[in-house]
Amino acid sequence: MIISKLKKKFGAFQFYLIFLLMIAATLYAGFFWGNAHYAQQKMMLSTHEKSIQNLKLENEKLTKNLNILGVELEVARLTQQKHFVEIGKSIDTEKELRTQLAFYQQVMAPELNEQGFLIDGFNLEPALSDNSYRFELVLMQQNKTKNILRGNLQVILIGSEAGKAKQYSIDSLLADQEQKSLTFGFKYFQVVEGEIRLPEGFQPEQVSVHADIFQFKRKKGELTTIFDWAINPN
Repeated sequence: MIISKLKKKFGAFQFYLIFLLMIAATLYAGFFWGNAHYAQQKMMLSTHEKSIQNLKLENEKLTKNLNILGVELEVARLTQQKHFVEIGKSIDTEKELRTQLAFYQQVMAPELNEQGFLIDGFNLEPALSDNSYRFELVLMQQNKTKNILRGNLQVILIGSEAGKAKQYSIDSLLADQEQKSLTFGFKYFQVVEGEIRLPEGFQPEQVSVHADIFQFKRKKGELTTIFDWAINPN
């Protein structure tokens, strides 16, 4: 109805001309708006891409710094571990030197401790066979005037077996059956050694070492010393 009135008022030619102009203006406005929107989106996309690139660079930088810190931390840990090992070795060396010093002081400077005959130590370490152990028994004399001492040793292992107290003479446990007894004869010191095999189920706790001491074929005295059963690692 309105279109017919407009045609009569302006005429068909002018009406369609105006209509086409309106369509062209609409298309132009839409195209202009579309370009403007596209440019805006493109600018935003470029800004986001730059932000992403900056974040990537920052992330790479942080990752690199983190790796460097990780390497530095590992180096510090290894250095600290090395220092701990060196400190442990130094402590062990000092203990060993103190033990050796005490030993040689007792041998070479008996005036420091006038006690005569001494059972200095009973050392143990595992042997190759199961339930077998090598032992060393250190004997010395501390008198200023040293004469040869001779005698016999009675070594008793004290412990438990099947829930009951049990004792074994070390002579019966010697791996070398030809070594039927332990004897000594020395002027300064002597190390008596051998290998024993413990009975199955026996749990040793202490070692009793008794020595009958003779000098010039006369009995000078006797001494009994108790040691804890302690195994030294190989």
